[in-house]
Amino acid sequence: MNKLDFRSQDFSQTGKAMYELACELFPIPRSITGQGFRDSLEIL
Repeated sequence: MNKLDFRSQDFSQTGKAMYELACELFPIPRSITGQGFRDSLEIL
């Protein structure tokens, strides 16, 4: 499953993928115009 494809019928895999994405995004410090914002958009 693609990490960002949340249309899967396997909800446990979808939940795991969403959790991993949140773990990747959460530690990035962000401001609306800063590098962290651009890094977040790149991940998404």
